[in-house]
Amino acid sequence: MRHDSNLNLGWLSAFDASARHLNFTKAAQELGLSQGAVSLQIQKLEKALSASLFERRGRHVVLTDEGYAYHPHVQEALEALSQTTSRMFSRQTRNNVSIACYSPAFVEFCLTPLIPDMMRDIPELELTLTIDYQANHTRFDKDDLVIGYGSGDAASFVPLVQETVTAVCTPAYLEQHGGKWGQCVLIECAGPRVAWPQWCAATGIAGPLDGRVVEVNSLAAAIRLARAGAGVSLAAKPFISEDLQKGALVEAFPGKYLPGKMHGFAAQQLENARPIAKRVARWLLERAGRSLPSYL
Repeated sequence: MRHDSNLNLGWLSAFDASARHLNFTKAAQELGLSQGAVSLQIQKLEKALSASLFERRGRHVVLTDEGYAYHPHVQEALEALSQTTSRMFSRQTRNNVSIACYSPAFVEFCLTPLIPDMMRDIPELELTLTIDYQANHTRFDKDDLVIGYGSGDAASFVPLVQETVTAVCTPAYLEQHGGKWGQCVLIECAGPRVAWPQWCAATGIAGPLDGRVVEVNSLAAAIRLARAGAGVSLAAKPFISEDLQKGALVEAFPGKYLPGKMHGFAAQQLENARPIAKRVARWLLERAGRSLPSYL
């Protein structure tokens, strides 16, 4: 099979429409072409691929096994191209920056408090903010900026915020239960986050913390439970920094910390971002006191 890296976009559009309708006439109506033109484009694509993509059955067509396997990839590529074109060149979206974040806690405690200042400093800016628990690399095609987790490797990741995990509770809860950890409620966040046994082992806390456990799947919820006086929660700075400063929460084990997740940008996406998106990223990095990569 000959692999042609210069496939005509019109051929692929004709293939996509025909695969969805399973009818060349309906595909032609969608594309504003004649049925003969669509058929010719399909033939050219099949010739370039050295593969049959359709079987003709009277007025209708069916996808061959190769056509069936190929179509989702073509459909995804065309959709990505359409979204990118709209995002970059539409008058309505030219100044809109779409940001996707993996962490709801990051959005609530770190990002949203900064948005008023950001909008003031970049007056033409419009924002679309999405929280995606299951965010992955596919969001790079949908959003201008994706704030996710990384290791801090400068070649692939631009760090923004480093979490520091500590145990917190209300002052009243600490006064009542401090030193009596077998009688208290231990709050922790499920998933790929630090749990109590790991935190105790890493920080050198002596003796088992064998109190009852409340597990939630949201760090923001764990922080709210601690605020409500429900127990001692494993939480992360900077998400709890304001609560600590105001005295709403206190450290149950002062000076006991463990590095948590690093939030930041994928370097490749950031380097290729639109100018308005780079301005937003630069603003966030400067606000966080981070050094800027050369392409910003």
